[in-house]
Amino acid sequence: MESIDVASNVNALMERIRSQQADIERIQRELEATEVVGASREDEVRVTVRGNGQVVGVDIDADALRHNDAHELGELVKEAVNEALHKVAEAGSARFQPVIQAAGPGAGI
Repeated sequence: MESIDVASNVNALMERIRSQQADIERIQRELEATEVVGASREDEVRVTVRGNGQVVGVDIDADALRHNDAHELGELVKEAVNEALHKVAEAGSARFQPVIQAAGPGAGI
């Protein structure tokens, strides 16, 4: 009788793992398709980044081009990229949170 219980528990655990793996793969696909926009201070530069980290757009305000030298413009681009990447990380954490919670205590990072 005990071996039936163990086998049943193992089968249930394996099914749970397969389900969670499917959820993780679905969330990864959704996140990769997500686009977020990060902006520099005063919205002079806006950068669009996909959930996989790929930069897909950079918009620079014409006034920013006229009023900033190359170094300052680079700093504005860096600010916008970093904000967008931060938003991607937050979106990933939020989407994966249900899977982490479902895994149970001690499974979180």
